[in-house]
Amino acid sequence: MMKRTHSNLRSYPLYEEELNNLTYTPTGLFEKFIHKVSRRVTPSMDLTYRITVPASDYLRGELFCDDVSEVINKPFTQKNLLSILIDDFLTREKQRRNSYDLFRELSSGIQQPIEIYHYRGEHETLHRKKDSQRNKEIDCTIKRKEALRLEVILSDLADLHPEITFTVNDVLQILYRNFIQQYKNGTLRNVVETIVKRLN
Repeated sequence: MMKRTHSNLRSYPLYEEELNNLTYTPTGLFEKFIHKVSRRVTPSMDLTYRITVPASDYLRGELFCDDVSEVINKPFTQKNLLSILIDDFLTREKQRRNSYDLFRELSSGIQQPIEIYHYRGEHETLHRKKDSQRNKEIDCTIKRKEALRLEVILSDLADLHPEITFTVNDVLQILYRNFIQQYKNGTLRNVVETIVKRLN
């Protein structure tokens, strides 16, 4: 759930882990060796995130992936689709200059109730229209270095806009639902061809 939290409660474990590694000073030769090896291997690790989406969105995603699979003659899954969506998101964020645009983009994709804690200590829950459909889970694999970059972006965003804090799972869910919504509305042009070209 997306909510405003205090800095010491924010859920950015990779960011915290990276800060700890940067400030850690190994003492013995063995510790130095292990630390050096782990610093080389860690960025290339794959991390798995799980998101929950409405079954109707999941079905449309499956049909879209089937269309791509037929064109490229090999499997293209929703996990592959999410990987492309997060890559595109991170590429856009490298060029974005205004954090308010990102905050507005993510806020517009919120589907669940939001817990907001005001500076005066008051608590407020904002309810969005609930989806009465059944849900489906999707796993997404992200390189650790990409997930870390995303956590740093979200941590910076939380410092600038403390009213709501977004996690990596929140972003994945928003990106997926926005894509399916645009696909369903027909606002994405030549999207299958574009992905096929990218895969080639």
